[in-house]
Amino acid sequence: MESFYQYMRKKHQVLIENDKPVGGKWNFDKSNRKKWKEESLIPIPYDIKHDVTKIVAEVKRAGVKTFGTINERYFDYPLNRDEAIGQLNYFVKELLPLFGDYQDAMHVNEVYLYHSKLSFALNIKLITPKEVVKKVETSYYNDEAISISQAEGFIRQILGWREFMRGMYWKLMPNFKKTNFFEHKNKLPDFFWTGNTKINCVKNCLKNSLNNSYAHHIQRLMVLGNLALLLEVDPEEVDKWYLGVYIDAIEWVQLPNTRGMSQYADGGIIATKPYISSANYIDKMSNYCLDCSYNKKDKTSVNACPFNSLYWNFLASKQEKLQKNRRMFMMFNLLNKMDLKLLESVKSRAKSIINEPDNY
Repeated sequence: MESFYQYMRKKHQVLIENDKPVGGKWNFDKSNRKKWKEESLIPIPYDIKHDVTKIVAEVKRAGVKTFGTINERYFDYPLNRDEAIGQLNYFVKELLPLFGDYQDAMHVNEVYLYHSKLSFALNIKLITPKEVVKKVETSYYNDEAISISQAEGFIRQILGWREFMRGMYWKLMPNFKKTNFFEHKNKLPDFFWTGNTKINCVKNCLKNSLNNSYAHHIQRLMVLGNLALLLEVDPEEVDKWYLGVYIDAIEWVQLPNTRGMSQYADGGIIATKPYISSANYIDKMSNYCLDCSYNKKDKTSVNACPFNSLYWNFLASKQEKLQKNRRMFMMFNLLNKMDLKLLESVKSRAKSIINEPDNY
């Protein structure tokens, strides 16, 4: 994707000066990983309220089964072009100056942080990617409050990630939808539909998803997708859940993200390695671990964070398939140095979690 992203920047002359990237480098991702600590007030997301009381009443009368929490009063996403443009303008003025710093951050008290919520308007074509990118680029040049790491970090999500996924979907379908590199067959845990789990990071990300039809990319990838992969869930079930839960989920953008990037079901066509982590990464990017039932540093006790044993078990069970992947060398070196008795204990605990995930 990085090569594609640079190609797109050059082709469309986005953040390019004298044929070179503005700021001296293509990617400021290392500046986009700060942990939010309630240091500054977050503006209220752009206010849109469409009255849906009559529609909700009709759904109830029809006896339609639903999941999550229905907002019985209003729908808070744009339904016309003027509202979409208003949402874009608000994001650029109020949120973009801090978006890049905290785009990967997660916090128990915040659903949206500095994210734009523009994906819905983009994916139903109320507004175009070109308009969004141009607006952000122009604002960077004209507003001193917007640094290059903020503007580039957002443009990368649209011009790099989103366009790359679109191209890969149309290139790889329909066979891509059948990929299952690890041959995972497990059922998606019931708590994905209820949010009823003691794992605090998972509970928070699920509640956000079920109550708002929204979670940002790290919550989707490094918490929920990470857990589904470590639990060896059938990617078909993961696809259906993501497609059904998120308001911006249209198959062309959802499928390559879940099947490829999140679950590595394609064996590395889209992502260069599986996106897995232990509790350490989640703790680094959030405050979820502060008020969790489980110990983020423990691997094997009854109070140990499930992500820890599941992570090391995944590496041990998939080493044969992944040992030639250069980006996995460091992980496997650490795995191979682990005490054998400890590793067996880790694998035993992971097996109990995989067999009965709804107990956690």
